[in-house]
Amino acid sequence: MTKKLILILFLLILAPVSVLAWDDCPHGEVDCSYPGECSRYIDTDNDGMCDHSQLAPEKRINNEAQEQPEKQNTSNLSKDKQSGRAYHLFSITLTLIFFYLLSHILSKKKIISVANHRKIWNILLLVTFLISGLLGIILIIKINYSLVFSLPFNDLFWHVEAGIAMFVISIFHCLWHWPYFKNIFKLKKLT
Repeated sequence: MTKKLILILFLLILAPVSVLAWDDCPHGEVDCSYPGECSRYIDTDNDGMCDHSQLAPEKRINNEAQEQPEKQNTSNLSKDKQSGRAYHLFSITLTLIFFYLLSHILSKKKIISVANHRKIWNILLLVTFLISGLLGIILIIKINYSLVFSLPFNDLFWHVEAGIAMFVISIFHCLWHWPYFKNIFKLKKLT
């Protein structure tokens, strides 16, 4: 029972908050026409533009209604703002807090052991660290060496999302070890 519960909690926490099927061009292109900048060109709505370089069709309608007639800046930052892409700081934080409290309550009621409760969160801390770190290294290699290769997902987006999760879980980890950290920074009185 306990192992199944731990596995279910682990899988729920690792489930992505959202899946992006549009607007995730690895080159930052907007409205990229055939044949495109990379081998990932796909056009499911038959409009002659790569889906990875466009907003989802339902967002395009809303975006066109809100756009001003003047030309928009085309920097990467403004592309993210134009596309409505946002990082999920609050949803990730609230989800992790909910599951942490759930596993904490289960450990207090002795449904799972305190050791298993901590193992779950230590494993999640390790997994988010590895994901964020590996994607960070990939981004550095792409930028520093001007290598053009694409992954089947938006590496910057998932690097940041994993970093948010890692930060939240590291707060839990620091709270467990608070007495240790407190003693490190405690000033000893000089006699």
